Amino acid sequence: MKRIIPVLLALPFFAPAPGLAEIQGELSVGARGTDFADDSSAKFDEYRDMSDGLFGGLDMLVDSDTYILGVSFENPTLDDQSYEVSGNLLGVAKGEIFYDELTHQLYRNTLSPVIGTGGNFLVIPDADNPASVPPLSSWNSLDYSLESKTFGAQATVDPQTPFYFKPSVEHQRKEGIMPWGTIINSDFEVPMPIDYETSNAMLEAGYRGKGTTAVMTAGYSQFDNDNDLLTTFDGVELEEYSTPADNHSYNFSGRLTQRLSAMNLLAVKASYNRNLSEADFSRYLRIVSPSADNEFDGDVSYLRGSAILTTQWDRLLATRLFYRYVNRDNESEEITTITGGTRTNHPYEYDKHQAGVDADYRLSKVNKLSGGYELTFTDQTREDADESLDNLVFAELKNTSMEWVTTKLRLEYLNRSSDSDYSEETLTGDGIIHEFYTPFDYASKDRYKAKLAFDLVPAENLELGLSYGLAYDDYDATMLGLQEDLRHEVYIDASMLLQPKIRLNTYAGYEYTNSDFDSRRYDPGNGYPLVAPFASNYNWNEEFTYDFFAVGGSISIPAMARLELVLNVDYQLVDGNIDFVRAATAGAPLETITNADDYYKTQAGIKCIYKTTDQLSMTLGYAYERSNLDEWKYDNYTYTAGSIYLSGAGTDSDYEAHQVYIMTSYRF
Repeated sequence: MKRIIPVLLALPFFAPAPGLAEIQGELSVGARGTDFADDSSAKFDEYRDMSDGLFGGLDMLVDSDTYILGVSFENPTLDDQSYEVSGNLLGVAKGEIFYDELTHQLYRNTLSPVIGTGGNFLVIPDADNPASVPPLSSWNSLDYSLESKTFGAQATVDPQTPFYFKPSVEHQRKEGIMPWGTIINSDFEVPMPIDYETSNAMLEAGYRGKGTTAVMTAGYSQFDNDNDLLTTFDGVELEEYSTPADNHSYNFSGRLTQRLSAMNLLAVKASYNRNLSEADFSRYLRIVSPSADNEFDGDVSYLRGSAILTTQWDRLLATRLFYRYVNRDNESEEITTITGGTRTNHPYEYDKHQAGVDADYRLSKVNKLSGGYELTFTDQTREDADESLDNLVFAELKNTSMEWVTTKLRLEYLNRSSDSDYSEETLTGDGIIHEFYTPFDYASKDRYKAKLAFDLVPAENLELGLSYGLAYDDYDATMLGLQEDLRHEVYIDASMLLQPKIRLNTYAGYEYTNSDFDSRRYDPGNGYPLVAPFASNYNWNEEFTYDFFAVGGSISIPAMARLELVLNVDYQLVDGNIDFVRAATAGAPLETITNADDYYKTQAGIKCIYKTTDQLSMTLGYAYERSNLDEWKYDNYTYTAGSIYLSGAGTDSDYEAHQVYIMTSYRF
């Protein structure tokens, strides 16, 4: 009950003066039970709480000539509950107060020999002494999950003037544990404690006049991590690890829309955001501070601006000219460490300019042609992609020559040219390989895209949709790295009225992805990729192919005057393969992975809805759900492999569930 108290306290604030008002809404209360074929899985209610027992909610609206008051809540006894109180004094102000709670279930029934789960000081066995590791049967059981609670409020003061003001605040608390890989010098997968708090505040002020709209906003955000230092101890060595640092940011923005003339509209935006963080090295026992003041100061800011001029030349032609600019300035402290080799962090900065023009032209009553050109130039502090230039052109044709068919065809072409700027130090020795490899996010490429879509209404009671999309990226300027990426997609959907009041909705889709990636495996001193391959030093290729299928639908049947029957079924499947190829002189052929991210999910259900009166209805339902992940990474999974000790994170993905539920709803 404590969870709803802050929201209920807001009712006097929103409560209107006494008077005649209309009250309407819906109250729903239900109960359900679930049976699992095997153990329950966190995946089943990853972003929801489907626990056995009661569920339901209320939506209520009080409406009068001078005010509107709304109250709603959902699942007050579960871990995905929410509450909201809203009010509107017509012509004066409106606002809302809300509370949301959600437990993100990650993995259940995992195991770990770690002592101190949930805290920031973990005691682990000595990996160098296998005898100190307890048998698996005595490991501790734990569930990985994150609980998020969000409380907030916002109001809009909007009197009958051109001006308005809109303040808002929000506070979120996130707690729990999540897997944190295998830590250095121990190879134990440990539970990382999460205890985050984020507070946001924003004020918006605006002006709306004839031909002019102006908005200014100012905001502040603060992030606090109560576990910003994670310590592990194996009885011999103490290890320390940094986690997300406390930080705060502030931002200012403004936008102006001005009607220059009957045919010209100008929209201008600008914003500035700065994020400051601080890591305190004085708290570490083993790590010597790399800075003189025992702190690392992070300072990253963004400056953004844009301008768009829209012109309606006549009833046939409209154009849009635009320019956008983004600057990332990084004044974070630059630190060089020498332990384990010299390393220096390089603050990342960039400037991005984007300009373009597009136009819509009505060729005839039934044909509309759109097209445009966009130029993007990026200058950044990346050795592998110092500068890049994008040229993008597109065209789209819309045809409505037949009353019952709307056809759209869109074609797009992008050419990206990227230049590297490696230092002599980077290219020294095996660093020469960088000359032949560029990460795909900014690598030079040609991209071709096309999409054809039909919206059809061949009969009064039948609507159809059909679309096909193609995308092809060619990275032939790169010897190593992603070489090409090809994607096809086909989707169809239909909505039809089979007989009076019998409604069928159905869909089907297929997507195909094929990607080629070239890499090099080499020992020290053999990084140059143009030499003849030999054992343990060779270039190799991997080809990724993925097939995705989806099909489903629902049908609503009025079985009797007050009884409605609803059936639904949905199915999706992912089938992935990875093929490896290397020269015969490099060794035996590599095995093909036939279960790369293989996945399927089935959902089906039936429910009967009986309306006892126009206000009261009863629902009885059954739902079936099954999910299966067949991923090669988890084949023959073991908690221990040599000196590596895992916890089972990632294995809790399969489930098969049967659920029955009953619910009553009352409309008032």
